[in-house]
Amino acid sequence: MNNLTKTLLGSVALTALAASPAFAAKLHPAMHVSAAHAGGKVVNKTNMHNQKAGHITYTFSVYTSASASNHSPVNLAQTFYKWNSYSSTCTAPKQKIKVAKKTTYGTAKGGTETYSLGCPSGPTVYRGVVYTNNSGTSGQTDVAHSDLKGTFKNSNGKYKGQLNITSQISLF
Repeated sequence: MNNLTKTLLGSVALTALAASPAFAAKLHPAMHVSAAHAGGKVVNKTNMHNQKAGHITYTFSVYTSASASNHSPVNLAQTFYKWNSYSSTCTAPKQKIKVAKKTTYGTAKGGTETYSLGCPSGPTVYRGVVYTNNSGTSGQTDVAHSDLKGTFKNSNGKYKGQLNITSQISLF
């Protein structure tokens, strides 16, 4: 046997050993997160690909707007999401939102929006960002950061998910 043949056979054996744990792993279907608001510009909103892991982290960037003249708290469109068990919006897995309080021109905090989607279990709760503009003027852009953490299930098991959201807020 020459050196080339030995190298090729060794590479095939190494590849087989490296790939066998991946074949033994428990696969799960695509995970889903749902948004409360349709429309607007949302990057990487839904139908996440298979990560083959028990803990899944995703990062979204969303673009939204708020009135520069309104200094009252407002729920920011495009920032309200929820984790779904078994890809159903009617499920209510355990979840919480953490929002960075200070922004450049105002403050932010976590909030909820409740919708009646016809689920037998009752209303569906989405979590997102409540923003208060303190000093921003029309034409400026503010940024809010939030993390939606949850524990959800599908047919293959239980998962922990984290959705990191960066919200670009255009003041008008």
